[in-house]
Amino acid sequence: MYLNSKGLLEDPNPPELLKEQEKKNGHSVHRESVFSNTKFEKNTTYFHIMGHDEPHAIRRRQILQKHPEIKVLFGPDLMSAWLGVCIVLGQFWCLNFFATTNWLLYLISSYCIGAILSHALHALMHDFTHYLCFESMQYNKLMAIFLNFGQGVPSAITFGRYHADHHTFMNLPDLDPDLPSQWEIDHIKGPLRKFLFMLFLPLFYSLRPMFIRPLIPNSYEILNLVSIIISNSLIYIYIGPSALGWLLLSTYFGLSVHPLAAHLITEHYEFINRLETYNYLGIANFLILNLGYHTEHHDFPNIPWSRLPLVSKIAPEFYDSLPYHTNYTLAILAYIFDGQMGPFSRIVRKELQIKAKIK
Repeated sequence: MYLNSKGLLEDPNPPELLKEQEKKNGHSVHRESVFSNTKFEKNTTYFHIMGHDEPHAIRRRQILQKHPEIKVLFGPDLMSAWLGVCIVLGQFWCLNFFATTNWLLYLISSYCIGAILSHALHALMHDFTHYLCFESMQYNKLMAIFLNFGQGVPSAITFGRYHADHHTFMNLPDLDPDLPSQWEIDHIKGPLRKFLFMLFLPLFYSLRPMFIRPLIPNSYEILNLVSIIISNSLIYIYIGPSALGWLLLSTYFGLSVHPLAAHLITEHYEFINRLETYNYLGIANFLILNLGYHTEHHDFPNIPWSRLPLVSKIAPEFYDSLPYHTNYTLAILAYIFDGQMGPFSRIVRKELQIKAKIK
């Protein structure tokens, strides 16, 4: 590493992507490895700057060359639509049932049941924004809006637009909306502030893109907003304000201090030197619809959630050596209490920025 003209650490070394990573760096694939290697040289005033191509594009080319049969996994999966309908109906049944319970059961149920269902809708919405349910782009967008009925928040279309930027401009400053802002780097320090960050993560996650690279709302976003206002109004009028409150509280919990929301930290925060994307391999993948297979998702964003586990089965040599998370709760605790972790714990690339901005 060296200091550049701005006094920031810059790393000329390429990322180790495959099995040689373990041999060169001594990282093991044991569960403790993700948390035991956070203390490496870093500048806590900015991100870790690296001058290399986007690693998922590299691995994608290599896998397609060696395993062209993986293309059989590409394309939409209609099962997502049926699952989405079932979860939305389940969420409506729950908000109707728990709206009249005592306050303790009201809160516990929204955290333990409503948050899980709402987060599952978020995971499905993610697939719809990649157009991985229907062949028609329009049907995918409309179905994503429908999923928001079970969340009470008109986020589907806006999320899809900014999430597309996350894939296109991954880890490019001022272009990738998933990167923390400089304000976050400067102010979110210490356990208390990092806990508050996790507590208000839905606000940071939803508002940050609008400050980094605001997009003009389109007709689908307006439709999304109007439809959720109507849906929420009907819930308020015919079921009651407590039912609407339970729904909104569930959505908030699902992306806040909740074990399932930890994937927003584990996916790209740099727990291990020069490794910028991580998987989670554990039982929670059943609840979050395989969001834990995040490396495979970035390698092949045109593969639906239901087939992502098959990627590493077809090409195990590209994934078996990569360290991974096994416990979301430990990941949250590590982020909050480890002084070597924070909003600065992200990799950014200085290359291709001009080209990306022109595009």
